[in-house]
Amino acid sequence: MFQSKLHFTKSVYTILMLLMVIALSLTACGTNKGDSISPEYHGVKYTGQGTLETKVNVVIYNEDEILFLQTVKIVDDNPTVWKVLQAISDNAEQGMRIEKDQKGQISMVDGIENNQTKKWKLYINNILEDEDLENVGIDEEQPLTLRYKENTL
Repeated sequence: MFQSKLHFTKSVYTILMLLMVIALSLTACGTNKGDSISPEYHGVKYTGQGTLETKVNVVIYNEDEILFLQTVKIVDDNPTVWKVLQAISDNAEQGMRIEKDQKGQISMVDGIENNQTKKWKLYINNILEDEDLENVGIDEEQPLTLRYKENTL
């Protein structure tokens, strides 16, 4: 009788140890480089050259409504405004087509083109930006706003 209790207790401990090993191995599989568990980014993303990750808050307005509102992730050692806008333009599910002219200025967003009275204007930190977008760098969490407005400064 004593031997059957010992055998039963030994079996229970073996099962508990096996469950703990499985739980620990599953926890180890879910970590990112041993630091912590991090969810996969599922938003709009641009992957270029390098490993620097920059997240930029983007909002795009037309005359009546918000067309796009999201944080865009850029993985590139030289993040620029144009790379952010390319990420939006290239994303089939969440994005919209964005084009620029020869001067590097936005000429069309989601089928809405610049005209004589209105044009797309870009603001970074609420400051109007009118340089070639390929040359304008962007920093982490910087707000980027694109508005279709009257063609006046």
